[in-house]
Amino acid sequence: MIQNNITTIDGSQYEGGGQMLRSALALSVILQKEFQIINIRSNRPNPGINNQLLSQIQLISSFVKSELQGVELGSKQMKFKPLDKFVPQDLFCKATTAQSITLILQSLLPISLNSQKPIQLSIQGGTYLNHSPTVFAWTNIFLKLIQEMGIQMKLEVIKEGYYPQGGGEVKALIQPINQKLKNYVNIQYSKINQLTCTYLIPSVSAIMQFDNQIVNNLKEHSENNVLPIKSNVKVVNSKKFKKCYGVSLLCHSSKNSYDFTVINDQDKSIEETVHQVINQAKQYLQNQTSFDEHHQDQLILLMALAEGKSEILIGKPSLHTYSLIYVIGLFLPECKIELRETDSKEQYLLSVQGIGYVF
Repeated sequence: MIQNNITTIDGSQYEGGGQMLRSALALSVILQKEFQIINIRSNRPNPGINNQLLSQIQLISSFVKSELQGVELGSKQMKFKPLDKFVPQDLFCKATTAQSITLILQSLLPISLNSQKPIQLSIQGGTYLNHSPTVFAWTNIFLKLIQEMGIQMKLEVIKEGYYPQGGGEVKALIQPINQKLKNYVNIQYSKINQLTCTYLIPSVSAIMQFDNQIVNNLKEHSENNVLPIKSNVKVVNSKKFKKCYGVSLLCHSSKNSYDFTVINDQDKSIEETVHQVINQAKQYLQNQTSFDEHHQDQLILLMALAEGKSEILIGKPSLHTYSLIYVIGLFLPECKIELRETDSKEQYLLSVQGIGYVF
């Protein structure tokens, strides 16, 4: 039954995935607002709370005193009522599946900022998974972005984890802040000047031809037609991915950074995977956005909590982006978020007038 005195989220809106629930949990704890969500993951083949979301809800409720209803595997409706902001403690999140470590951190990071002491999190799961930022990208892109907003966080990979077995572990150290987050502005584009590529394949093999292929295809977006690349191989032995597990490409410039990672959902060749990565990179670089889709979505919630107006350039807004804006609007109606097309094709200016929340 829907109640009128709490925030109600319709999980069937926009992309209808787990991002709504992860964002709602973070905002609920920070703002001490009760919420209920209906139609959880209704747009997914297996709707309802999945293993990853269940693990995350249980983790948050283990260190934030709260009341829960409907929290079980497959549930399409749940209620969460926070009774406290944060109980300072180090946490260990044990994985039962190859859950995405970065998606778990998506909720835990803003909540942990309310602590009065540094918090250490040990999280098990996957470090290179489909449909989520890699831990490597978080370390080399996202942490540097949020540092400009005043957030100090470190990540250490103890062991890499892959689908379907998981088995990875990451330690995160988050420093508390007792102030407002700074606004973030990045509305300039500069051509890329550095590439880092990781090949996730069954055995160590020659990769120079693929390095050359990537550089030759992206050179038009580089400074002075010069584009150095650093590459490495991570051996991933998988019965499901006998040819190529995936390819992870990071692109950097003096003002922008991008994560173009393709983790295969079927056993494709390395040639097919590299081709897909190149096409993804060319699309975003041509649109001259500030970041890739994953990082723009990760920043929006923090920009909503920050003081002042934040602005970034993004590509055509995804359903994930609209889902996040929808949830933020329910919890923070005073936060003004605007999307405006620029003169460039497939480029939008995302403006967020933050509320200046004091942690």
